[in-house]
Amino acid sequence: MKNIEIPIFSIDFEGSKKIGVVEYGIVEISGGEIVSAHTRICAPRAKIPPRDAKFFGIDNALAQSSPPFQDSMDLFCAARKRGIFCSHNASVEDALLRDTLPSPGMVENPVSGDSSASWAPWIDTCALLKNIFPALESAKLPDAITSLNLCERLEAEAIKFCPERRRKWHCALFDALAAALVLIRICGLDGFEEVDLPWLLKYSNAGSDIQPNLF
Repeated sequence: MKNIEIPIFSIDFEGSKKIGVVEYGIVEISGGEIVSAHTRICAPRAKIPPRDAKFFGIDNALAQSSPPFQDSMDLFCAARKRGIFCSHNASVEDALLRDTLPSPGMVENPVSGDSSASWAPWIDTCALLKNIFPALESAKLPDAITSLNLCERLEAEAIKFCPERRRKWHCALFDALAAALVLIRICGLDGFEEVDLPWLLKYSNAGSDIQPNLF
């Protein structure tokens, strides 16, 4: 990732449009390495349904004791001002982020250098996998980690950064770490050492409207 000078922030949210974000994870990548990570549980907008509570591993009592996601918007605005966001299926994270705060304020488009009021553009590791490895049996994040031989490294990063009880799939920081490792691995493959942001964004673009005015 030597041609990428700005930080990349790998993001994952647990939640839905109805209940909002109930947990977030954000991982900073700089120079091809994970340099920091942050996570917390967030109070929902509405009661978490039992099925969702089981899926997320977050019950209503725990969530309601935490501040709402909107209280962390300064963190995400500051990250977007410094760099660019990454996610696995970025349309989900983009929609939940915009549903909480439509704009980070005026920021720079990291490709064109123009001023923008958008959280986009996003690097999408799911789209990257599908475009680079069209024969890949599955681009789901757990399958990608296995296919790219990243299981041990993800476990090590989870021990380093994740709360003890949140070191598993469908925990926001664990999933954000996984997407970060997928991106780092792609950029370290033979023949991919010279990739830059325009290239990553081009192959992250699956026709979604979250990638405005890139090319």
